[in-house]
Amino acid sequence: MSTQEIGALIQSVNNMTGTVAGKMGQIDQRMDQAETEFDQFMVQARLENAIFRQSKNQYCNLTANSLDFFTKNSQYTIDVSLYRVINPGTPWSQRDSEEQEILTAMGMTGTQYFQPAIRVMRMAWSGYQSGIHSSYTMFPNPVGNASGMVTTASYAKLVSGSISEWWLYGVTTQWGLCGQHFSGQPGRYLHAHPRVGSDSGEVLFIWPAIVSGYVPLNKNSPKWGYWPSMYGENPYDAQPGS
Repeated sequence: MSTQEIGALIQSVNNMTGTVAGKMGQIDQRMDQAETEFDQFMVQARLENAIFRQSKNQYCNLTANSLDFFTKNSQYTIDVSLYRVINPGTPWSQRDSEEQEILTAMGMTGTQYFQPAIRVMRMAWSGYQSGIHSSYTMFPNPVGNASGMVTTASYAKLVSGSISEWWLYGVTTQWGLCGQHFSGQPGRYLHAHPRVGSDSGEVLFIWPAIVSGYVPLNKNSPKWGYWPSMYGENPYDAQPGS
């Protein structure tokens, strides 16, 4: 075989290699697109199923320094208070920077109207001693039923100290969606109680609850909302006057 023929053969192989690489790139691109479309379909399909709240008082009414229908650990000091209320009806441009930050973290950028008003709560704890006290803080009642898939979540921001798990799983010093999923087992139940990891601290939170079903927990595309309740005469079982 002449040098010219060898060169032509090498060029042919190189051309074929480039063609194959191009085709593989196109296949990879289509696979990535298909995976993205499937993920989007799964998110939407899950949300098209009915989501029912098992726990009461997602609205976060208070009696003294405790949330109604929540059981609080009495082994150390836990105080819950109303931090602020974000009311519907205010134009976005007239909301202060903190309201805009919170609503953006909730996927509500630019929103003027919503229901119900958003009660931002503060939980502060002190006097916790590791190895002496149980680290759980408080959990909603009634106890969650996990015979099927359940989601427990909230929107929250850590101010100081350390706390995590359940509806505060993944909390950071920036406002964002927190929570966990639990797959069902016959007869399983949940005490959805975040646990502290420091002697004292403070956390802000919104809309803590346990719901039946799978709610995606993507901080960048939050889907957690104010869910219809199985209790009371209306979906807002624990609003004032209900």
